[in-house]
Amino acid sequence: MRYPAAALRRLIKLALPAVILTACANLPTDEQVERSTERFDRQLQTLARDGFAGQVLVAHGDEVLLLSGYGTMGLNDPRPVADNAVMPLASVTKPLTASAVFALAAEGKLALDTPIGDYLETLESPWSDIPIQALLTHTAGLPAEIRHRDHANGHLFEPVDRKTFLERVQQFPPDHPPGAGFEYGNIGYGLLAVLIETVAEQSWEAYLVGSVLNTAGVGDIGLRLPDWHARELVRGRSHELDLGHWLDQPRLADGMGYNIRGAGDLLARPTGILAWWHAIRREIWLSSPWLERWLEPQVREPDGSQYGFGLHFRNSPLGPVIGHTGSEAGFTVDFSWYTDLDLLVYVNSAHAEFPADALLQRLKALIKANDGS
Repeated sequence: MRYPAAALRRLIKLALPAVILTACANLPTDEQVERSTERFDRQLQTLARDGFAGQVLVAHGDEVLLLSGYGTMGLNDPRPVADNAVMPLASVTKPLTASAVFALAAEGKLALDTPIGDYLETLESPWSDIPIQALLTHTAGLPAEIRHRDHANGHLFEPVDRKTFLERVQQFPPDHPPGAGFEYGNIGYGLLAVLIETVAEQSWEAYLVGSVLNTAGVGDIGLRLPDWHARELVRGRSHELDLGHWLDQPRLADGMGYNIRGAGDLLARPTGILAWWHAIRREIWLSSPWLERWLEPQVREPDGSQYGFGLHFRNSPLGPVIGHTGSEAGFTVDFSWYTDLDLLVYVNSAHAEFPADALLQRLKALIKANDGS
């Protein structure tokens, strides 16, 4: 098994606080992880008969232990979900957006400690005074959402354009000064998408794909540029209600509206997620020292875990975890990298009654039961 390079593993251990590094004394063996994953697969097959639909990827170092789809493509589409079907990443988009900002910083086109107003001339104080880093870490004082309740499809998928988005942001007073508190939300990452587009002089997705994903050899992630076909997209559902898929939602000509752009607009195949994880492990995702800095926790969250640049850092019975979760329109997503085990678990559920984090708990329980602790 190939573990992350020694320098990267040392960095992760140094960056995580002591409480997060309190892991189980005896990590499970490779055989125990493999056996637990096989049992997890059988459980998911049973849940699919009860309505679960989605995809699961489990990778242990360079070995893929599980890559499978479950259930049907939609309530009214009996085709089985394939392992190469396309599903939304929801807020797992955020670490990719943060990576694009870091890539621009690596090119010398922006500085993280610089106020965003230095790049977005239409922003006025106090919004123009917010450092880019505060937007990345949800400490900018921005309201969690900007709601426009008259829109039939809800505020998140409203195709709000850049000019309107920036005008709306400035209608809300800050919740607190930059750096004075943590408030998770989408709007800061919408502003980061505007920042990327302004500095890179192209759409945020075009810059991400051309200058970050392609550079690292990562495909099968994007919204418009992969040219997904609607028949490839799994449809979200809640109880007996069909919630559709991302391409059903209203959009602008170059992508989603700015309420969700950069915050939760990307789609992916599991193969794209696997390639992304391998790029991180092999230290080709971002150049040094930007990769190391991207993997550093920055602020404490209300639940005691930490948040960095689009990434959560938390403890678990299996040791430290780096990743992110997301949810929208019936979909829930969990991307978790158990660094001590060199284990990636990616769960994407298309049914609101089968949340991804609850499914992940099943695998963790199986692993712990197998290691005898």
